[in-house]
Amino acid sequence: MAVFDSSEKVFYKTLSLLKDYLPNIVIAGGWVPLLYHRYLISERDNEPLRTKDIDIALPEKLEVTGRTINEILKSAGFKVEFKSRDIPPVITYIGDVEGREVEIEFITDLKGPGRDIAIDIQRGLHVQALRFISILLEEPISVDIDDFSLDDGSVLRIKIPNPGAFIFHKGLVFMRRKQEAKKAKDLYYIFDVLTSGPELTAVQILSSFKNYKNDISGWYTRFLKNLQKYFLDINSDGVILVSSQRPAGGFPSLDDDQFKQYVFEVFNEFIYRIKYL
Repeated sequence: MAVFDSSEKVFYKTLSLLKDYLPNIVIAGGWVPLLYHRYLISERDNEPLRTKDIDIALPEKLEVTGRTINEILKSAGFKVEFKSRDIPPVITYIGDVEGREVEIEFITDLKGPGRDIAIDIQRGLHVQALRFISILLEEPISVDIDDFSLDDGSVLRIKIPNPGAFIFHKGLVFMRRKQEAKKAKDLYYIFDVLTSGPELTAVQILSSFKNYKNDISGWYTRFLKNLQKYFLDINSDGVILVSSQRPAGGFPSLDDDQFKQYVFEVFNEFIYRIKYL
């Protein structure tokens, strides 16, 4: 059994509450790079940037399996916090797991024109519908958390976006962020995946982008323009934002200027490769 830090243990414990729904949901947000490192490329000692909150992507409709998600979380002591004044309102679940505060936000795909809204996808579960979430839900990867056991002794199995989808989604949504800190995290997550080694970057990501270029060319063009705008040169906004998220002790052989140069080179090469697929 692995020795997790407290936040990682709490993350898995929280997901275990939703074990009946795990086959139908996809983990999104800042926990995804950690799961890539731990369970796709077996870098168990790497500590990528992560967030405290847990973002979970859901399909537009979710059949009830025993109890609803709302009932499960409330019975575990989670409280509902309203995040909007709409009807129905956007809600977040806040609870205590292993002595730590946990915040869970559920998201789904927004169809058609109009602003982001909340929709009912299961009794009592008001989920925020956002642009581009469909990308995360298509062809996710299943990973076994083989060093964490559920109460019945079985292995926790969860779904995460494939690396190409994760990068594509982040490259589309960061431009919609109002807070610079969130924009910086989105871009750093892309950088993290692109520098994680050939296991993630060589074939699978480029294959995904070739499909995006052919099948959803409008989104592909927007993605490419977003990155080109933010990574024109070493002093571009994107390079500065990614550099601001550099973890303590990360890339110890590089000074600040060398790290900025490396960030620019990584994105510049990626932009070139997907532009000429």
